[in-house]
Amino acid sequence: MSKELNIKSSTIERGIDTAKVFLGKLITPAIEEIGLLAKDKVTLWRFKNQVKILNKAQKHCEIHNINPKKVQFKLLVPLIETSSLEEDEILQDKWAILLSNMVDSEQNIENHVFPYILGQISKNEFLFVEQVYLSKRKRVERLGLELSILKEKLPRFEKDIVQKIKEVQNEIELIKKNKKDETPFIRENWKLKDKIKEYESEIKKLKTKAINIRLNITKAETIPDGELAEFEISNLVRLGLIKETQETIANSQTLEIPNEKQFSQPWINNNVSVDVEIELETYTDHIMTELGELFTRACSEKE
Repeated sequence: MSKELNIKSSTIERGIDTAKVFLGKLITPAIEEIGLLAKDKVTLWRFKNQVKILNKAQKHCEIHNINPKKVQFKLLVPLIETSSLEEDEILQDKWAILLSNMVDSEQNIENHVFPYILGQISKNEFLFVEQVYLSKRKRVERLGLELSILKEKLPRFEKDIVQKIKEVQNEIELIKKNKKDETPFIRENWKLKDKIKEYESEIKKLKTKAINIRLNITKAETIPDGELAEFEISNLVRLGLIKETQETIANSQTLEIPNEKQFSQPWINNNVSVDVEIELETYTDHIMTELGELFTRACSEKE
C-alpha cells in the first residue's frame, strides 16, 4: 500500500515538474518568480496588479479633482477582480481610468457592461476603437465650430437679404404703377422677380447647410478597412462596439425612343416602352455604435 502511494506521489511530482517547464515557456515573468501553481502565489500576483491599478486610479482622481463616491459592491468587485488579471501596462491604465470615471459623481457612469467589455478586448482592438472615437470627436468639434459660426452669421445675412428683397419689391411696384403695359418694363419686372428668387435661394442654401452640418455631427463614425484582422472585427461586433451596415445603390438608365407621330403630333405621348436593366450595388461598412462611443469615453481621461 505504501509502495503504491510512493508511486503515485512521484508521478504527481513529475507531472508538476513537466507542467512547470511548459508554463515557463508561456509566461513572463518566469514561473519561479510567481509560482503559478501555488494558489497563494497567484493570489499575491493578482493582488499586486490590483494595488497597482488602484494606485493609478487614485492618481487620476487627484489630477482631475475627482472626489470619489461610493459605488455598488456588485459593480466594484468584478471590476477589481477582472482587472487583476491584466498584465499589459496600457490596458492597466485603461482599467484605472475606467475606475476613476465610475467613481466620479459628476459623470454618473455606473455601467456593469464596461468592465466586462474591457476584460474581453485586446490592446490592439482597444487602441483601434479609441482612435476611431478620437476621429469622431475631432470631426464633431470641427463641425460644431463651423455650425456655431454659421448660426452667428445667418441672422445678419437673413436680415440683409430681406432688406434687399424689399427694395426689389418696391421697384416692382413702381414699375407696375407707372409703366406696366410697356414690354421693356415688363421684362425688367421679371428680372427683378428672378433676383428675389436668387436672394431667397441664398437663404435656403445657408439653412440647408446648417441642417447638413447637424446631420453630420450626429452621424456615426465609419470604421476604416484593413487595419484589423477579421477575427478582431468579429470580436468588436460581438461586444457591440461596432456594427455592420449595408447600403444598396441602384444604377439605372433612362431611355426614351420617340415615335414618328410625336414629331407631327407633339401633344400626344407616343413614346415606345423599352425595358432597361437596373444594376444594384451593395456596399458594406462597419460603424461605431453608441455603446462603442460610451465605452471608449468611459475609458478615456476626463476632459
